[in-house]
Order: sequence, then C-alpha cells, then structure tokens
Amino acid sequence: MKRAIVLLLAGFSLLGSYRPAGAQPLRKVRMTMPVVAHSMTPVYVAQSRGFFGDEKLEVDVTSTGGGGPDIRALIAGEVEFTFTTGDNVILAYQEGKKLRMVMAALNKVFINWAIHKEAAKAKGITESMPLADKIKALKGLTVGVTNPAALTAHLAAFVIRKAGYTPQKDVKIIPIGAGPTWLAALENRKVDAALTAPPVPETAISRGFAMMLIENTRGEDPSIPEFLMENLVARPETLTKEPDLVRRMVRALTRANRWALESTPEQVADALRPFMAKTPPELLLAGARAVRPALSRDGRITERSVQVTQDVLEQAGMLKKRVAYADVVSNDFLAQ
Repeated sequence: MKRAIVLLLAGFSLLGSYRPAGAQPLRKVRMTMPVVAHSMTPVYVAQSRGFFGDEKLEVDVTSTGGGGPDIRALIAGEVEFTFTTGDNVILAYQEGKKLRMVMAALNKVFINWAIHKEAAKAKGITESMPLADKIKALKGLTVGVTNPAALTAHLAAFVIRKAGYTPQKDVKIIPIGAGPTWLAALENRKVDAALTAPPVPETAISRGFAMMLIENTRGEDPSIPEFLMENLVARPETLTKEPDLVRRMVRALTRANRWALESTPEQVADALRPFMAKTPPELLLAGARAVRPALSRDGRITERSVQVTQDVLEQAGMLKKRVAYADVVSNDFLAQ
C-alpha cells in the first residue's frame, strides 16, 4: 500500500503542473492567419465544432489579408500563435528570427492559379495543355499575388523561374490583396493571371471571366508532392514556458482535422459556412471536397515536406542557405 502511494505521488510529480482541460480556467489566445479561405478549414472546424472550447481556449483569430503580416505579428509578440505556411518560417529563420512549427494541418500545396480568358486566348492557353507549355506562355504577362511576402509570391517566382524566365523582367509580379480585391484585379485586367487559395480562383471562374491555369489542389505540379502548406507556429519561448497551452491548441486542431476527414464534404461545408458566408454554396462545397485530401490526420511534420518547401524557395531564388529540420520543427506536442 505504502509503495502504491509513493508511485502515485511520483506520478503527480512527473505530471508537474498538468491539469485536464476541463479543470482549467478559460484561456484567451490570439492567433493570426493569412487569408479567409478553405486552407483555414482546421481553424474554422475547431471553432464551429467547439474543439477549442473543449480545451478551455477562447481563440481570437485575425486574418491579415495575405501572408507576411501574420508571421510578423508572431515575431513581434503581438499574438501567441500563427496558422500559416512554412515557407515564411524558413525565411524568418535565415533572417535570425527563430520560430517553431508544432503541427502540420495541411501538407499539400493548396494554391490555384486562374487566368483571365482574354489573356488565355491571346496566349493560346487552354486548361488541357501540359503544365510546361502553360508556364512557358506566361512571358510578358502580369501575375497577381496576395502580398509581396506571401506564399503566393514565392510560388509565382518558383513557377516563372521553372519556365526559364526572370521575375519582373520577363513576367511581372504585383500584389493585389486577398478576396474581393484579388477578384477585381483579375476581372478588370490589372493582372492577366493570379494565384491564391480556393475558393477565390474558383469564384473568378464561376463568374465567367477566368479559367483555371494551374490546379495545384489536384496535384497538377508533380514536383511538389508534399508541402508545409498550413501549420501551427509559435515562438520558442512559448514552447518552453507554456507547453500545456501548445498541447491544447495542437489537440483541438488535430481533432478538427480528424473530424473533417471522417465527415462528409457537406458536413464540412456546413462547419465552414459561418466563416465564409459570402462564398456561394456550390463553391463552398467544392472547396470542402478539395481540401480534405490535403488535411493531415496526425499533424506530424515530415522531413520531406521541409525539404520540398526548401526546394521551392531555392528555385524561386529566395533561399540563402538550407535550414535543418530540427531548427524549425517540433513534433513533441503531438499525441504520442
């Protein structure tokens, strides 16, 4: 009996300050994300299904209208987390800003390109053309990205260099924002083509003025089999000082992914509707179907996804030196 009590006390000691989420007070958390899109499905599901609440978390989410400002807010200590792409974590590291990705939410590229129909006709581009021919036809066009520091800008530079061209010399890249401003820029021919996460390119196509150029959500570019698409990211000091908070965030988002994978696309679309109310129902459902194959079931960040993401940055001419996997990733907060 005495031995059992000793073991029990030792167990509590090992647990340290751990308390089940239900026994904890509500914790307010601030988090940024780059855009309002289907790529944010894990966050929206965790909110609408109450998974954050089950972890005693009240998560205040701010969309920054494109990647860049979201991660800068984290570096500045204005938020505890950002839910964003891993390319900017790697680029921040090479500038001496150390951050950690603690969960992979989407592990495939979820950015599509649309081109204005008049530009496509002038260049002889069709949806069924081989990818190599499509990107070769980009010379002389203007491509819109959400933000100069966003993944869309990095992917645009990657594709342009892959075609053998020099960004800004052979193909112009300009920022056009997210959502409505993105659509207006393409519709009014401020740009000839543009890229961002669904459902925005699909909305342009449904309105009749654009066609799909590169459909990454269907794996059109086989050189990007995995990618650090959306991840939960924190500062190293948060991991050290508040490990239980990090675990609760990871648990809620991993649970959201499992729920989405085990639900029908219609159920997922219903969960997203409060956050994407302006999206037409048919596009909301199509995006729900498209995002499910990109969701990670266990949240584990693979070495291959880090490698491929750096391959893309290298091809884009943005990576000065490759980063070690352990310098930007921690899988320690996932369920074992």
